[in-house]
Amino acid sequence: MAAETIRIHGERVCTVEVSPVEVDAGAELTVVVRASCPDGCDLQGLAVSIRDEDGAELAAAELIEIEGDAYATGAIALQAPLDVGEHVWRAVLAAVEKDGVLHEEAAATFSFSTHAHAASVNIWGVPSAIPVGESFSFKVGVKCSAGCNLSGRQVSVFDHEGAQATAGTLRDAPWPDTSALYFTELRAKAPREAGDYHWRVETSASGTGVPHAAGSSAFAVKVVAPADHEITVVAFDVANGARITGAHVLLHPYRALTDDTGVAKVRVAKGTYTLFVSGFNYVAYENRIDVVGDMAIRAELSVEPEGQEDYR
Repeated sequence: MAAETIRIHGERVCTVEVSPVEVDAGAELTVVVRASCPDGCDLQGLAVSIRDEDGAELAAAELIEIEGDAYATGAIALQAPLDVGEHVWRAVLAAVEKDGVLHEEAAATFSFSTHAHAASVNIWGVPSAIPVGESFSFKVGVKCSAGCNLSGRQVSVFDHEGAQATAGTLRDAPWPDTSALYFTELRAKAPREAGDYHWRVETSASGTGVPHAAGSSAFAVKVVAPADHEITVVAFDVANGARITGAHVLLHPYRALTDDTGVAKVRVAKGTYTLFVSGFNYVAYENRIDVVGDMAIRAELSVEPEGQEDYR
């Protein structure tokens, strides 16, 4: 919160408080104008005018007594300009004659800055491991700091060499159960050599209408040798034989969840893996396996002893 004070002809003193001093372009800010007279004059009911750089009136309010000879307006709501940068506006108390006393016009300037709306970029649904050269899908979402509708805005994905791997536009409706996360589903092709890669999603700044800043976010793409074999994991409760839904299955870097029947199918490359199967309130199952063909594994999990917590 910032305040600037100016005394006009030794008479009324006008102070302005503005909040916030940095605001999204076009968003709301509030000002409170306080005024007093060194001679203790009654200023109740006097009009205050808020004016922009061009002198145009944006809002008006009246002073009310708040304590002794101090007077103030309530919070005056204003809309910030769409122009990005610093702005200097004025609060003006008009010249008035009251109770035989003439008060000349008094004014105080106040400043604030506007900036382009920030764009937060989110990426989810990237497979934990992608076979070399294969296509994969994932989702990209963008949210404006002011909750603007971003439908139709373009997003571009750049690979580890800076080449554009794919692009798309944000859909008309936001992601379910969010207020303003606009998203799209994209497909790209993995590199032809196994390895860990860093890709990037970018959305450019907008220069028309409400200004929006560019946004970007990096994400990892793990590329592995072709998946030769399918591992079927069935998760059971060792105590009652019930199948466990939603258990996490990990053969690093491959991951899956068991379905409603307690089954997860994971395609992996030939090799040796440590299989982990874990579920809420269960002790994790662990098994070292050599994958040379398709396999089916029964993973029996026991319930954690009461009061024991798994910190892994």
